[in-house]
Amino acid sequence: MRTTERLKGLKAWLIKEACQGRVLKKPGPKMDYSQILRTEPTCFLGWAPSRLSENGQFQAEAEAVCPGILVMPNQAYAKYTEEKRFGRYSNIHRPQEMGQHLSVSILFSVYEPGTRLPGFIESVGEKGRGMDLSLMLEGTEQGLFTLLNWMDDVKEKLLGQKMIPRTDLAVEEDSITYSLYSDQNYVVDRRPIYYGFINVTFLCYATEGANNDYEKLLS
Repeated sequence: MRTTERLKGLKAWLIKEACQGRVLKKPGPKMDYSQILRTEPTCFLGWAPSRLSENGQFQAEAEAVCPGILVMPNQAYAKYTEEKRFGRYSNIHRPQEMGQHLSVSILFSVYEPGTRLPGFIESVGEKGRGMDLSLMLEGTEQGLFTLLNWMDDVKEKLLGQKMIPRTDLAVEEDSITYSLYSDQNYVVDRRPIYYGFINVTFLCYATEGANNDYEKLLS
């Protein structure tokens, strides 16, 4: 199976199992804290949608990609056949049938601007004053718990289902790791957006066919 087919199948599975029916907060235009919007999260492959900024750099549009899931393929084996221990001791080589891998990092992003205290909405409407941010609690735990609960749901489904439908992807259970977005062992604070990862490796079937070059050499 081609890598594109596997990624499309994984994306469809994540949309169905992790996104559909889930309603999360989303940023308003230009990260306007005075608005509370909600949406169903979605999933992207490889890169998040981005636009060219004034300084010539591509930047992801937070309101378009958060809340959301980004699936990023990592380095993996094109063919890796580990020997069975019982076969090696008997001098018999029995490689695993599934020799190919697909390794991915699944990035979750959650938007949580915090809890608005009484009087916050009124402060937004007052001319010449603007919103009073002292009337907003940043709600660190609220955003953290929303993110971790979402990640836990996906972990449980990966461990429970073990196979991604309509693909040859089989979950390698002991490869699953997860964490908050961190750098040099420190959690990176990007509030009001919270990031977390699930890393997982899938076993895939390594298709083997006749090699014409070998046939020519032997003939």
